[in-house]
Amino acid sequence: MYRKIVRMFGKWGIKHLSEYINPIKEEVIKSNLAMLFEIYVGKMLFMASVSFIAVFVSLLFTSILFGFPIWFALMSGLVGAVTTSLLVLTLFHSYPFQILTSRKNNIEGNMPFAINHMAAIASSGVPPFVLFKLLTNVPEYGEIRNESRRVVRNIEVFGMDVTSAVRNVAERTPSDRFKQFLFGIISSVDTGGDLKQYLEDAAKSAMFDYKLKREKYLQTLSTYADFYTAVLIAAPLFFVSILSIMSLIGGDVMGLSIPVAMQLGIYILIPVLNTIFLLFIHFTQPTL
Repeated sequence: MYRKIVRMFGKWGIKHLSEYINPIKEEVIKSNLAMLFEIYVGKMLFMASVSFIAVFVSLLFTSILFGFPIWFALMSGLVGAVTTSLLVLTLFHSYPFQILTSRKNNIEGNMPFAINHMAAIASSGVPPFVLFKLLTNVPEYGEIRNESRRVVRNIEVFGMDVTSAVRNVAERTPSDRFKQFLFGIISSVDTGGDLKQYLEDAAKSAMFDYKLKREKYLQTLSTYADFYTAVLIAAPLFFVSILSIMSLIGGDVMGLSIPVAMQLGIYILIPVLNTIFLLFIHFTQPTL
């Protein structure tokens, strides 16, 4: 029953909401969500509809229970239901993009090491299929391992040749850098080029980019370190020292007593600022 309802919502959404739905079609396919685009659209619209009804009914009865007028209960229920359903639609609409971004960062972060590994293996003269087969045994390569698994699956399960299997993965990967690398392998295999030399050159280029970005990031970190020292080490010490002196004299800070202001600063403000700084460092570090 649930599947039928979801399919019904999916067909209706694809037919009548194409301008809103179609932009995420390619992202849903590339995200490897293990479901048809129609099913994903159906789940999105079904959950938005259920949330609309649930929030509207709950807010309506809650408002009436607390003695609010009917018009207020209806308006609050309607506003809350519309807001919630739009939030659900937004989450479903953005989820594939979030997955693709995460996969892209993971792929590009592991590319230098995976390509270097492939170049080392290729020096023994093994065929391209074996290169991808061996990468599937290295969990540290993350999404590159998963992409290699898809190449192996295309060959072993679907009976594709090597170039077709690699092309299928290249067209679905979220990373443009990895796509170019895979198409380079296809070109080398199709034209009878030196695959070993191509992998060695690609490994050197990827590692050079990796080192360059890391060096730039280390220079940026030195700037962040100066900022951290000035704002999150020196300033709090100065803040505590000033408040300690003021506590001897008496007075308040923005209507708060000196001890309360010190407690807020030490136990809340400083930890929060440090947490924000750590999150900033985490999300601004390069992926390669």
